[in-house]
Amino acid sequence: MNSASDLLYAIFEEHLYSALVEEESTDEFITRVVNDYLDHITARARIPSVYSQAISADLREEVLDMLRKKIYGHYNLNAFRKAQGVLPGSEKKTPSQGRRDS
Repeated sequence: MNSASDLLYAIFEEHLYSALVEEESTDEFITRVVNDYLDHITARARIPSVYSQAISADLREEVLDMLRKKIYGHYNLNAFRKAQGVLPGSEKKTPSQGRRDS
């Protein structure tokens, strides 16, 4: 992995585990990650306007792919965050929780 991918993934993880909004849609999440990443990149270099939409579209696809892999098995982003204990009022579940001993 190159450093640009590492930065994108670091930003992705930061936003994934710090829920600013309790009911955040997938599109809102992707937009926040892409915008934050582009802010970091444009602070270092200039992106020609001709390529900005294509770059943004590619980044959105990449973030969506990362999100799908990360939350696999959960209904949506909010269900993942609740299971991880990220949302206020939710507790992280351990494997023994939810299991009934007979």
